[in-house]
Formats: sequence, C-alpha cells, structure tokens
Amino acid sequence: METVKLGNLKLYGAGHAAGGAYHHVSIKGEGTVGEGLSAADCRIYGTGRFLGNAETERLKVFGESEFEGDLTADKISIYGTMQVRGALHVGRLKLKGLTEIGGNMAGDSCEAKGKLSVKGDCETESFHITGCVDVTGLLNAGEIDIGLSHDASRVREIGGTSITVKKRARFFTRKKAKLTAELIEGDKIYLENTEAAVVRGKEVVIGPGCKIGTVEFENKCECDQHSKMMKRIKL
Repeated sequence: METVKLGNLKLYGAGHAAGGAYHHVSIKGEGTVGEGLSAADCRIYGTGRFLGNAETERLKVFGESEFEGDLTADKISIYGTMQVRGALHVGRLKLKGLTEIGGNMAGDSCEAKGKLSVKGDCETESFHITGCVDVTGLLNAGEIDIGLSHDASRVREIGGTSITVKKRARFFTRKKAKLTAELIEGDKIYLENTEAAVVRGKEVVIGPGCKIGTVEFENKCECDQHSKMMKRIKL
C-alpha cells in the first residue's frame, strides 16, 4: 500500500493558499485558506480565515480565526477569538476568550473562560465555563458547571445529570451577571443568580439571587430566603 506524504502549509505576513490535505498548517500574520482543508495540526498566530469546511486533529489559535463552514477537530485550544459559521464537532474544547458557533456544537468536553455563543444546540459530556454563555437551543451535558461573571447568560433549555450555576466573586463581576432560561432539568441542581420559568429535578437547591416560576422535584427542594419561587410541586 502506497503511503502519501503530506506537505506543510506556511503563511507569513499576508497570504492566500488553496484548501486541500496538509500535515502541518501554520499562519503567522494574516492568512486565508480555501475550501476543504484537512490537516493533522493547525496553528494560527495572528488572523486566519478558512473559506469552507475544515478538519484537523489539533487546532491552536493565538489571535483570531474564522471558519466559513463546519469545523471538525479532536482538540481545540483558543487564546483569543474563534468564529464558526457552521457546526462545530470537537473532542475537547479549551477556550480563553470568545467563541461563536453559527450552528450546533457537539463534543466530549468544553472548558471555557470568557464567552461562548452557540446559535443551535450544544451537547457535550462535560461543560464548564466561567464568564457567560449564550445558547439559542438546548444545552445538554452530563455535568454542567457555569460560573457567572462579565455579562448576562441565556440558554433556552438546560438538561444534565448534575447542574451547578454560581456567581463568581471577582473584582470585575457585574451585577447583571445572571442566567436566564426557560427550563432547567437534571438530577441534582444548584442555582444562583438564575431566572427560570421551570426547574425540574430529583434534588433542587435554589441559592441566592434567583427568580423561579415553578420547581418540580422528587426528593428535595430548598430555597434561599433571598430568592423568589412562585410554586413548588412534589412529583
């Protein structure tokens, strides 16, 4: 069987290159890559733009990156910004900065400090973020840990086994750092600074700063004196 040796792609300064299969892709400066990128490793130091769907085993961004189509990667590390206009399929996502996904996001784990915006659904095994999150559809994960800071967070529906939402005590934390959701459903739920129409779970603890419409619970329901809960229903 013949083995095909892939070449490397290096763009320095301002440059353009066609899409295709490469071993290592490195952009230092401003680079644009055509549609259909496939690479084992892709690193951006500056600004990188990809005009179509892209696949890579490892992606590291130190600066800005923009993907016009879908992005598939085993491991992504963002130190800056990333915008994916299509869907994101990722094994492990590590974010320090800002990431915007135009479609659905699916992966094994998400560890973020900053802001994550997903215009579709977001589904991972574990989801940990400190900052703010904006998911237009469903956020679903086995373990969800949201540390609220910077700005307001919004998620239409949240589902998980263990769900924790806390306000992070930081010097720059703003008063409007809160989470708004229509439905939060899980086995064990702890909430702070959260406004939700319905919270449903086996064990539900409503911490300070919350406004909840209805809590539906099986085993346990507690509510902080500094929170408002309109109705509680034992299932």
